[in-house]
Amino acid sequence: MTPAEINIYTDTISACPLFAGMEKAELATLLKHTGCSLCDYPPGTVLPSDGMIILLSGRVLIEKPASDGRSILMREALPPEAVNAASALSRCDSMSRLTAPGGCKALHVSGGALYDAISKGGTFAVNMTEFLVGRVVFLNKKITSLAGYTASSRLHLYLEENAKTENGICTVTLPCSLTEFAEYLGVGRASLYRTLDAMEAEGTISRKGRVIRILKDI
Repeated sequence: MTPAEINIYTDTISACPLFAGMEKAELATLLKHTGCSLCDYPPGTVLPSDGMIILLSGRVLIEKPASDGRSILMREALPPEAVNAASALSRCDSMSRLTAPGGCKALHVSGGALYDAISKGGTFAVNMTEFLVGRVVFLNKKITSLAGYTASSRLHLYLEENAKTENGICTVTLPCSLTEFAEYLGVGRASLYRTLDAMEAEGTISRKGRVIRILKDI
């Protein structure tokens, strides 16, 4: 990124949890790396999977391939979320497909830039470590959930990962219909409906369309 671009977008980038608490000098050093570039992606673009993407404007759909060749929409990313961070460090192809249906502006950070920033230590290295540890904890929960093969355990895990809190209200917006969502979770549609109905009856959630409001800890 150029110094002018850094000045314009520093505040927005700083709002991403991976950059939280960084001094401006440390952040500027990272952003000046040749592996950091500001990109404008036109509507319908499939974003590159060879680096971490920090969304600055617009929205990104995160999809995964289904067994029948279709893509299943997992969730929607909004600014200033970071996506593809773990894949950028793994040097393996991302298992997700990132698309910008209405176009977006984003910071692309290459794997090399991430490795260089981590090797220097500092706040970013701590933030990235905490992020990766969080992913390991989540994946362990997911393995346990999949082993249990219950609609309840899989739904609880999904809600836990995707809940967003704004003005004290915790919600999850499902990215697709309940039929498609049941397929994504790998459970029967009837089992998913029964689980949702039971959670509503016990006062854990409330539903309106695809929006699920979480009323109690799950």
